[in-house]
Amino acid sequence: MASLLRTRAITGIIFSIIVLALLIKNSFSATILLALIAILSSYEYGRLVYSESKVLKIATVTVSALVPIAAIWNMEFGSSTYRILLYIALAWALINIANLYTKNNIIPHKKLGMLVSALYIGIPIGLFISLINNLTPYDYLLPVGIIVLIWMSDSMAYLVGSRIGKTKLFPSVSPNKTWEGTLGAGIFTILAAFGICFLKTEFTFTFWLLGGIIIWIFGGYGDLVESQLKRYYKVKDSGNFLPGHGGFLDRFDSFIFVLPFVILLYLSLN
Repeated sequence: MASLLRTRAITGIIFSIIVLALLIKNSFSATILLALIAILSSYEYGRLVYSESKVLKIATVTVSALVPIAAIWNMEFGSSTYRILLYIALAWALINIANLYTKNNIIPHKKLGMLVSALYIGIPIGLFISLINNLTPYDYLLPVGIIVLIWMSDSMAYLVGSRIGKTKLFPSVSPNKTWEGTLGAGIFTILAAFGICFLKTEFTFTFWLLGGIIIWIFGGYGDLVESQLKRYYKVKDSGNFLPGHGGFLDRFDSFIFVLPFVILLYLSLN
């Protein structure tokens, strides 16, 4: 146990430093990082759904996530086509949330693996890349703030839940999550978002406050959606790229899931 915790801590620190450094440096390094997240997350999704033996299908699913990223990369931000893709991504997210409340999984992942990879991973990340490349000058606090708030929400949900959690949140999907942990995560995430408002950022107080609420709510749903997927295919982690933490999809499921909602907020306020 001590060895596992040590490995988890070391991996977490090194990984966090690399991620934050790339997001802070400039929009190009942030774009490369986001593309890498898409590649590895879609690969893990393909392996999860089709198993390691079906190499061609896994490769196809991985490429399917990259196609929309390449198409959206230099698309005019906020254009009608951009907004249509955003609404598609939002609709897909809401379908996944609705799926959590059904007795049986209604999403045929094996039949629609390529499409799901594009909707679940490719389009949200592509839309976000377009947004950060549209920022002049580049404001690293947008991607960094989203990541930090998600990490805050995840950490506080675990810490508060492990200390005082008694009421199960979604036992059929994630037995360890509690309402107490979720509410604790919300309080700390909104406080952290409030703190970001005092930093030198191009984004308004309203954006960060509403963004904190969105990240808390939909980030939690993003984690549940991936938990449901893993439970359906009877696996503990999406991969083993990150010792002690599982795979990239395990680490970035909430991040990817909240992107369409954060982008919608940005467009609504601008």
